[in-house]
Amino acid sequence: MSDEEEEDVNFKAGVEISSSKASYTVVRLLGEGGFGAVYLVKDAKDKKYAMKVERKLEKRKHSKLKMEIAILKLVGTGKHFTKIVDRGKKDKEGFFFLVMELVGKSLADLKQDRVEKAFSFATGLGVASQCLEAVEELHKFGFIHRDLKPQNYACGLDDKKHLIYILDFGIARKYLNTKNELKTPRETVGFKVRIPGRAD
Repeated sequence: MSDEEEEDVNFKAGVEISSSKASYTVVRLLGEGGFGAVYLVKDAKDKKYAMKVERKLEKRKHSKLKMEIAILKLVGTGKHFTKIVDRGKKDKEGFFFLVMELVGKSLADLKQDRVEKAFSFATGLGVASQCLEAVEELHKFGFIHRDLKPQNYACGLDDKKHLIYILDFGIARKYLNTKNELKTPRETVGFKVRIPGRAD
């Protein structure tokens, strides 16, 4: 079995995942990534959330989900960041999970939904402004995202539908040290091939 197969976390609709304070029922899969998977879940009152799940592996040096949790706790009430609702781990089943407020479609999906496959000039300016504002806010906390693309930005829901959220901090890294100084770059960096989504 390959590493990627070992990292898969697959839950069918109706499966219940409980923390120390609440129980969540899986509604459907929202997406999959290198960290594991994201599910639409609901609590006992039928309120819906997004749940990220990551398989626990002894050989993994850095948990992407733990990095996500650390950053979301750090940024607190920042308006461009999703709020943590709950989190936990299942030692017997071997996975971690993070429950967050639910957001809407990604910028990549919203652009594809348009007939012309592009935003208007005015919309584009507004979107760009909010995306940059979100990145700037993350930088103020001493972190760089390292995976910026339309798929990692999404609009909110209901009264927050005009607010853009920045998502997925699994490979983010701290660039400031404890003295608020730039950290010394690594002399050697691992090479990773990625095929990013187009931003035009």
